[in-house]
Amino acid sequence: MRVKGKIYHAIVLSTLLYGAEAWTVYRRQMKKLHAFMMRHLHSIMRITWMDKVTNKDILERTGLPSMEDLLIRKNLWRTPDRLPKQILYSQLSSGHRKRGRPRLLFKDTIKRNLKLRDMKTDSWTSL
Repeated sequence: MRVKGKIYHAIVLSTLLYGAEAWTVYRRQMKKLHAFMMRHLHSIMRITWMDKVTNKDILERTGLPSMEDLLIRKNLWRTPDRLPKQILYSQLSSGHRKRGRPRLLFKDTIKRNLKLRDMKTDSWTSL
């Protein structure tokens, strides 16, 4: 089963998550990505819903991380000299955001991912 998991990771997930380093993913989208992944792993392993196998067990059998872990790894992997990272960590000196609830920013996603990994936000520029 681990070989099938490696093939799935190399072909399907790499295609699905292409460019995920720059995504701002909402909970609803995360649930859809997770459902997509688990549905395909169920079919690869020929497990039906009647077999009562948990998603955690399927991920352990295939040796794959969860969808959230995959996106966090892709999000936090950056070199400090890249222009997107320099723009992300710099603050704007002027400008206004629109009224109402602020949209989720890429910077907010990075902060949330750092908290999930138990990393301090003071040291996030050294990633």
